[in-house]
Amino acid sequence: MSFENIFDSSGSEANSAKQSAESLNKDTPGAGDVSDAVRKLESQRDPWLVRQTAHGAFDVMGFINPLFQKINQASADQRQVVANPASTSSMASSTLKASGPPQPHISDEDMPKAEDLSKLMGNRRGYALITTGLGTSEGLAVDPSQNTAYVADRGGVKLSAVKIATGAQRVAANALGDIGDVKLDGKGKAYSTDYAGGRLVAVDLSSGTSSVVAGVPGAYGLALDGAGKAYVVSHSEGKLTAVDLQSGQKTTVATGLPIGTSAVALDGKGKAYVGQKDNGGNLYEVNLADGAKRVLTNLPGASTIRVELTGDGRAYTLDHLNGRLYEITLADGAQRVVASGLATCEGLALDTANGQIYVSNVGGQLWQISQRATQALGGIGKVMA
Repeated sequence: MSFENIFDSSGSEANSAKQSAESLNKDTPGAGDVSDAVRKLESQRDPWLVRQTAHGAFDVMGFINPLFQKINQASADQRQVVANPASTSSMASSTLKASGPPQPHISDEDMPKAEDLSKLMGNRRGYALITTGLGTSEGLAVDPSQNTAYVADRGGVKLSAVKIATGAQRVAANALGDIGDVKLDGKGKAYSTDYAGGRLVAVDLSSGTSSVVAGVPGAYGLALDGAGKAYVVSHSEGKLTAVDLQSGQKTTVATGLPIGTSAVALDGKGKAYVGQKDNGGNLYEVNLADGAKRVLTNLPGASTIRVELTGDGRAYTLDHLNGRLYEITLADGAQRVVASGLATCEGLALDTANGQIYVSNVGGQLWQISQRATQALGGIGKVMA
């Protein structure tokens, strides 16, 4: 039902009630002036009783009748406003011109106290420095079930296990070569790349022992598909290679990628996203079925040393040149910086189940960043120890 119908109905009901009151007032003996009929009634019984009943009723009718008239008029006015809203707007405009715009006044008592703001900002901090002293940290992987991050130290050729809650760290494996990246299979093994040695290496996390899976020249970026294959990016050859983790058999997926490609992430739907660390800062989309590739986006003056996918159409990438974390929309390549101040950052991992992003840098720092905090306009700004 429209507002116009409501006001029409309201006016009609009020008018009907008004007419009934008028009829009652007209037809009732004694209504109006005290008539001969009233005088005759009063002569037959106690005059005081008659006046209390009859005249009191007449007084009530005298009140109700104009009331219904006002309701009827109000309904008509409301209907006119609905039919012609410009009249109301015009009246409001005139009132505003006459009285001026509202002038809010905020006193000192209304302002939040500095200590309250400080507490609020502390409670809503979107990042935390978990630990330091991790060497020349490049590759990074996280096991949320164990509350543990695995950080590759390229300079120390070792893999460190870090408890996220406390920052406590220990060496999980040694002698892993020139480590470029590390990933976990969720079954007790980690896989890492050895750039200088041109190898894909498997690490038993329970014993710390390691073994070579396959030789991949220039091996740097790494991703696991969860179905028994690793995808390795060759930094020196611009090639994407699939490696069977059981047999070590290799298949070339894509060639012609630029020298300096350094990262790869899989969407689980037949596409890989390859980042370019050097000479351009491009992010490529690669079709795993035929190796077809295209530039999805470019980070001018930056790099895409690492790439991780959120699973909902977005990616995070690190710009190690400027210490920034980017968010990229895969549908159109739109990009924005969501965190800065990360120094020469080269390790990136996501814990999407708990909404956390982890970043490591060559200064040996491990950062935890709230994924929710990055969604705000402007992201979290600059992280500071």
